[in-house]
Amino acid sequence: MRLKSGSRKTAIILGAGATRGAIGHVLLKRKRLKAPLNFDFFKIAETYARAKGSTATAKLRRLRHVFKTELPLGRDLTLEQAFSLLYVAKDFPEVFRIRPGRKPVAGQSGEIYDFLDLLFGVLHELDRQADETGYDRLVGALESGDSILTLNYDTCLDSALYRAGWDPKTGYKLTGGQQKCAWLQNTIGGRKPLKNVTLLKLHGSLNWWVRSTNSKLSDVFSKKPAMVTPPRGNAKAGYLRQIVPPIHGKFFSHGHWQHLWKTAHEALCEADRLVVGCSIVDTDFHFQAFLRSVAVRRKSSNRFREVILVDKVSIRRRWKRIFRGAADGPAYRSPFKNLEAFLKNGVQHERNRT
Repeated sequence: MRLKSGSRKTAIILGAGATRGAIGHVLLKRKRLKAPLNFDFFKIAETYARAKGSTATAKLRRLRHVFKTELPLGRDLTLEQAFSLLYVAKDFPEVFRIRPGRKPVAGQSGEIYDFLDLLFGVLHELDRQADETGYDRLVGALESGDSILTLNYDTCLDSALYRAGWDPKTGYKLTGGQQKCAWLQNTIGGRKPLKNVTLLKLHGSLNWWVRSTNSKLSDVFSKKPAMVTPPRGNAKAGYLRQIVPPIHGKFFSHGHWQHLWKTAHEALCEADRLVVGCSIVDTDFHFQAFLRSVAVRRKSSNRFREVILVDKVSIRRRWKRIFRGAADGPAYRSPFKNLEAFLKNGVQHERNRT
């Protein structure tokens, strides 16, 4: 990656805050729609529902009713807390379902589908309406061999890569044949270095599909993607989007996931430079264990030559604690408080090269 500190093989870790920083907001029927973060999902969903109308409003109303009457925590819920409650409650309708009428079948919950429909709808609108974004500027600095690791489901970064000529058939590093990818390679205006840039989506993607139905959400863990499509908002009959739901416990049971996380681990162990624009959710123990494994490897040999942290001070301190000893003191470059500051003051853009 070309930065003002030089050109080095780089691994980048991005979270939800990166999408918000890259896009800011889009206008949906004159409503300002932002990328949701863990703590403000319901606020964003309310904006989305007001813009979309009665169907989305009814879904949000049902969700709020459930969290008020059947699954009350007495406080505003985060995205992860809300889905975790719904995911557990679906298996015990006799305990958590207090509404009159016929009890649902254990393992199924209409509220989960409402939740996912709202989340998917918000993320799709962000990608559909955003033209040139901060992600396009980030992609413009990438070089052959760079890797991006993201926990995001949205396809905003995928689209920015695609606009620059990146090939999703090979860039996702998915197992199986390339024929599963229905998103055709874009060769117009593409840059050759992007052919060797990898985008590793460790929690899946809105445009990855497994053969399944909404009644079998666990299939996202136990199957590999059968199809990769261009970003789309509508569902696909007979298929389920392969995203890892925002629940506390994650069980990656298919070799597809093992291959993806192993490839990401290797990318972090081999990179000369690490750029981090991601917070660490306390309940994501799987990701924390993954990072500490990388730190152990880098401490024993081949420490990072350069580490750049992009976030607020408290989060930067936490990353330094995790990678203590994995990078020498001088390896830590001046931090950036947000993505825009990094893109403006850290990235070496093509037109500025001498």
